[in-house]
Amino acid sequence: MTSSHYFPWLLLATSIIAGAFGQLFMKVGMQTLGPLNLFFNDLFALQMTWLQLQGILWVAAGIFCYIIAMGVWIYVLGHFELSMAYPMLSIGYIVVYLGAVLWPRIGESFSLAKTGGILLIMLGVAIIAKPSTEQPSGA
Repeated sequence: MTSSHYFPWLLLATSIIAGAFGQLFMKVGMQTLGPLNLFFNDLFALQMTWLQLQGILWVAAGIFCYIIAMGVWIYVLGHFELSMAYPMLSIGYIVVYLGAVLWPRIGESFSLAKTGGILLIMLGVAIIAKPSTEQPSGA
């Protein structure tokens, strides 16, 4: 396989990772901002704290990651069958779960049930990503 054949796969991975990081960054941002009603009260009173500004920056970073993911996804749609590419986005669930558990700033709990679900997702992605040897009907 030439390097040009890897490029669409690299972009698919970029879209997945950027979307997952967008989720993680927005989660950190919302944890940092605290309750939205208090944040909006401070915002309208022009009394925002440095911590609230950090929260806004984390949310903005998450939105930026989403923009990258969407832009790259548009390219991906032109190079993969949707029935294969869309389920591959499930890899993002794995990245988000690992990030939420391993990133101390988020600090979500590890559980066997969640990990079992992630393993099932991985199995499903592996089945979908396996090249098909079937001929399309009517061929």
